[in-house]
Amino acid sequence: MKKLFLSLTICLSAWIQAFPQEQQKADSYVNTNTDSLQTRPLFAIKSNLLYDIATALNVEIEVPVGKRWSLAGELIFPWWRNHGRNLTLQLLSGNVEAKYWLQSRPDKEVLTGWNFGLYAGGGKFDLQPFSRKGIQGEFFIATGFSAGYAHRIAKNWRMEYAAGLGYTRTNYKKYNYVSGTRYGDIKVWNHPWQTNRHTYIGPTKIKVSLVYLLTHKKKKGGNQ
Repeated sequence: MKKLFLSLTICLSAWIQAFPQEQQKADSYVNTNTDSLQTRPLFAIKSNLLYDIATALNVEIEVPVGKRWSLAGELIFPWWRNHGRNLTLQLLSGNVEAKYWLQSRPDKEVLTGWNFGLYAGGGKFDLQPFSRKGIQGEFFIATGFSAGYAHRIAKNWRMEYAAGLGYTRTNYKKYNYVSGTRYGDIKVWNHPWQTNRHTYIGPTKIKVSLVYLLTHKKKKGGNQ
């Protein structure tokens, strides 16, 4: 009996000494499995509300790179006419931008705060506002510098405000819109038939954008 009691005492003592380590492993396992998923940003979809109000539909995709950088591409594509009111707003424009964010952010706060960027782009246009006179041509933004600020308004939603200064060169022709010809309604180039060129240095961008951040869940430590 004494030997049995001694054996039980030794086993119990060994189990008590090992219990904290086993409990720590169990707690670690529970924490890993209950809190192992975290949100990882993929990319953001944006739309400049100022352009949308002016019926200039647009969309932008921005991808975070590391903790401080991001790359963005924007497309502006209104392409409509109102013959009754002699209105034309046709614009196909695209630009790319690299941004540097001032603060390194965790994943849940990515693409927020202050940023500075470098952008370039170009496009073509046909504008006939409220009259029978219009202009048609193309433009090129050689380079531009931007500054912006973004903040969260919901879990995956943000508002972003930005402005940019740059250099733009525009080639264009003027025309008159003539109705009822043997060829129908046509645009007639103004004489002399030449292409005008205009260069400009100044504000080339202003944005108040609604942003939605697409994310997916991953396990901490990189285990999917």
